[in-house]
Amino acid sequence: MPPSTSTDAALIRSAMGAELLRSERARVRLQLALLTAVLALLLLVHFVPQISSPQIRALLQPAFLPFGIILASYLAYEILILVWLGRLLACRRLIPRWFQFLNTFIEVSLPTLGLVTGGAIADPLSILSGSLPFLYFLFILPSALNLDAALCCFSGAVACLQFWAASFYLLAGTSLPAGVDAPILSMLTSPHQYLSKGATLLLGGLIAAFVATQIRRQIARALETLEERDRAVSIFGQHVSPQVADLLLKQPLDYAGQQRNVCVLFLDIRDFSKLSSERSAPEVVEYLNRLFAPMIPVINAHSGIVNKFLGDGFMAVFGAPIDDSQLCTNAIRAALEILRQVELLNQSGAIPHTRVGIGLHVGQAVTGNVGSSQRKEYTIIGDVVNLASRIEQANKPLNAQLLVSEAVVLALGNQFDVPAEDMGPVELKGQPHPVRLFKFA
Repeated sequence: MPPSTSTDAALIRSAMGAELLRSERARVRLQLALLTAVLALLLLVHFVPQISSPQIRALLQPAFLPFGIILASYLAYEILILVWLGRLLACRRLIPRWFQFLNTFIEVSLPTLGLVTGGAIADPLSILSGSLPFLYFLFILPSALNLDAALCCFSGAVACLQFWAASFYLLAGTSLPAGVDAPILSMLTSPHQYLSKGATLLLGGLIAAFVATQIRRQIARALETLEERDRAVSIFGQHVSPQVADLLLKQPLDYAGQQRNVCVLFLDIRDFSKLSSERSAPEVVEYLNRLFAPMIPVINAHSGIVNKFLGDGFMAVFGAPIDDSQLCTNAIRAALEILRQVELLNQSGAIPHTRVGIGLHVGQAVTGNVGSSQRKEYTIIGDVVNLASRIEQANKPLNAQLLVSEAVVLALGNQFDVPAEDMGPVELKGQPHPVRLFKFA
C-alpha cells in the first residue's frame, strides 16, 4: 500500500475512533437516563401507591429495597464510566476492546439480577411473565451506539443465555400455585415460552448489530468524504474560487491524466530583477504580496485557478479542472481587470511603479497529478503552456501588456467587443513557425 494511502487510512481510523468514543458516551448517557427513569418509577410505586394496581404493589413492595440497591449501584457504575470516557476523549485515547465486552456483560446482567432477586422474594412465575424481562432491551438496543456489530451480537447472546439460565433456575425451584387453570399453568411453566423469549432477545441483538453496521458505514463514508475534501484543497491550493471549489467537492474527479481544452495565462513583472536588487528580501515579499493580492480574486472571479507562482509572476489556467465553455472570454476579462488593478495600485502609491506583461493561448493540454506519494501537484502539460509563456515574453519587444494568440481570438468569436490590434505573425523563441498575435493592451 502506498504511504499516502496508509496514512489516509490511519487518519480515518483515528477519526473513527474518536467518533466511536463520542457515540459510546452518548450511549452511557442514555443508559443513565433509562436507569434513572426506572428507579424513579420504582420510588413512585413504593411511596405513591395510588398510581399502581394492588397486584403490582404486592409484587414490588417486598423487592423495593434490593431492587433499589441494584439500580443505585448500576447508576453509580454508569456515572464512573461516563467520567472515564470523558478522560479518554480528552487524552485522545481509545476504549480498550476487552473492556467493551466486559462492560456489555455487566450492563446486560442488570435485568438478570432483577429476575433472580425478584424471583427469590416474590412469585417466580409472576416475575418471569411480567415486564421485567423487557428491561434487557434497554441494554441491547442502545448497544447499536457502540457501532460494533460484534458487541451488539454479544449483548443479545448474553441476554438470551442469562434469561434462559435465570428462567430455568427459577422454574426448577418453583412450587406450582393452586387454583390456576391448567392451560394457564401449562403456559406459564412451559419451557417453550422462555426459549422463545430468549430467542427474541438474541434477535434484538442481531437487529442492533445490523443498525450499528449501517451507522458505522455512513460515518466511514462521511469521514472519507472529508478526507477527499482535504485532498482536493491540498491539490488545488488556496487560490480557487468558491464556485470552482464547490464544483470540485460536489463531483467526482479523475485526478489521473486528462485531455482538456484550456486557456493558459502567463503574467510577468517587468524589470523585477532591478526592483528586487534595490530592496531587502522582506520588502520584496511585501511588494509581491501587495501586487498579487488583488490579482488572485480576479482570477477566482472569472472561474480560473492560479496553478503556479513563478517568483516574478504566475501561471493561471481556465477550463481546468472544471470545464468552462467561456474560458477564453473569462481569461481575457481577467487579464484586463488585472491590468486595471495594477494601474490603481500605481496611482495610489501602494507599490513602486510597475508594469506587467500577460500572454494568453488556448489549446489542448494534459492535466493531472504529478509528483510522488508524499506530495502531488495539479499540473498542466502541453504545447499550449509553452506557447502561452512565449507569447507573454513577446510583450516587451512589442511594447504591449496583453498579447493573445489568434486561437484565442477565434475562440472568442462575437462574444467579446474589446478592440484588438493585429500584430501579424510574430517569431517566438522556440517555435518553429511565426504565431499571429493580437494586442489588447
